[in-house]
Amino acid sequence: MASEVPPDHHSMVVGAGSIGVRHRRVLQGIGSSVATVSRRPDAGDHQTILEALTANAPDYVVIATETERHRESLESLADGGYRGLVLLEKPILDLPGPLPDLPFARMAVGYQLRFHPAVQRLRSALDGARVLSAQVRYGQYLPDWRPNRDYRDTVTAGPGGGVLLELSHELDLIQWLLGPAEVIHGQTSSSGLLAMDREDLAVGLLALPAGGLIGLELNCLDRVQNRTMAVSTDQHFFHLDLITGVLRQDDEPIHNQQVERDEVFAAMHQAVISGAPGPCSVDEAMAVLHLVEDLRST
Repeated sequence: MASEVPPDHHSMVVGAGSIGVRHRRVLQGIGSSVATVSRRPDAGDHQTILEALTANAPDYVVIATETERHRESLESLADGGYRGLVLLEKPILDLPGPLPDLPFARMAVGYQLRFHPAVQRLRSALDGARVLSAQVRYGQYLPDWRPNRDYRDTVTAGPGGGVLLELSHELDLIQWLLGPAEVIHGQTSSSGLLAMDREDLAVGLLALPAGGLIGLELNCLDRVQNRTMAVSTDQHFFHLDLITGVLRQDDEPIHNQQVERDEVFAAMHQAVISGAPGPCSVDEAMAVLHLVEDLRST
């Protein structure tokens, strides 16, 4: 990837799990020097946020710790005197609730699928349209998500996981492309096929202010990965396949391009760093979290 950040740009990634490693690689690819913070001495450059701030004076910080540690990480960052740009990995928290008053210049939340070219093309095509109905679905077998790790040791299988939090990208896309949406009915289930503390299947019915209805299914059971969105408007029918990168309007493909995951992450980071529009705001991410809770409780 070509350099897309200012010269001598410094980033810091807090967390050295699989997503933290990806953020580090992507930021290095767009020309930023990156320091990593991890409690594991063999996984990062520093073991504490304060140590890393003192040694590096970063321009940009990515919080990629476990979701239940997000609040603690943000508070440590603020207490260390950091005042710059922050990207907080999704979901914003494990439970809805106000964040502390934070002194950062700007904070975004890591819903990077907003920067997938096919998603952006769909957003443009839907501008001004009346959405009548939509079907949103994502399924993938959990043991295949991270092939080099036992799924039982991941956050997805733990008490802070479950498909609604882990696959909340789809909820953000509903809000960003179609919303605001309100949950009419939600149902979650644990099949017993996987060793998980939370749901491995969630379905929902959501309503739009103009009367449109959205059907949702998220699961970590499907043996073949699939990720689709079908949208019917007052003028057209759209079908988006995020695995193939194909977006169809009626019978015609209007976008047909697969992209590497790192390219989408890079576009998100570049937007946050440059101040461009598009990144998910704190308020938008909190709205997603409320959808998760409503789907679990209705």
